[in-house]
Amino acid sequence: MSFSIGRPDFGPGCAVIFGSSGGLGRNIAGLLAERGANVVVTYNERRQEAEVLAADLGGAARAIAVQCDVTDFPSVTHAIAIGTTTFGRVHTAVSAHGRKFERGPLSEASQDGLRAKLEMDVFGFLNIAQASIPSLRQGGGSLTAIVSPVLLRTFSGYGLGAAPKAAVASMVKYLAVDEGPHGVRVNAVAPGVINAGMAIAEGPARAMLDSAVQATPLRRMGEAAEIAELVAFLASAKAGYVTGQIIMADGGFAL
Repeated sequence: MSFSIGRPDFGPGCAVIFGSSGGLGRNIAGLLAERGANVVVTYNERRQEAEVLAADLGGAARAIAVQCDVTDFPSVTHAIAIGTTTFGRVHTAVSAHGRKFERGPLSEASQDGLRAKLEMDVFGFLNIAQASIPSLRQGGGSLTAIVSPVLLRTFSGYGLGAAPKAAVASMVKYLAVDEGPHGVRVNAVAPGVINAGMAIAEGPARAMLDSAVQATPLRRMGEAAEIAELVAFLASAKAGYVTGQIIMADGGFAL
């Protein structure tokens, strides 16, 4: 008796990582490449970092860097088209992009700040889904969003970040139902406090991070590599029967 699924983690084609300039995105792209996937890393402004990352992942034969603004649908469509043209098809899309937002009481939050966060998180994810799914349907594939454990635990001062992520989590479930018959799996990962740039926060942001770590049963920050492992699993054939899930990778913070 064989206990193996008997096929490689990733078939022909590539993974497109939206938000590769961030600590999570870099780790996800690196691990997917290590596991055998061709990779398209996207950037908005940090071109040099993305090009260095692509070179480190194997150069043009294995990885390329593409400029992309996730809030602009034609820009996202272009990134998917480059991946398809270069590597044959897109089998994986990962939404790891994000932006800083105001911390503090939601009753005092800037409406412009919320609009900007909605544009980046909600419309950005919708752009990625609508641009990538036609390719993902061609042979099956995986779409994974990065969300937040505040979907399950209300954390003071985080309202402006939580509401858009809640919308993305809802979209993940509906996309999973709609696209399952086409062989497309859609999931989300909710990282807790991750040591990927957060550790250098100062002032009120630092105090909020420290408070979150103290509220985490494991009493530590997570590592970007730990989140990348989960995302790579969800994108792989090993998770071929997993869809519509919002998986907490938060050290127990949401409990």
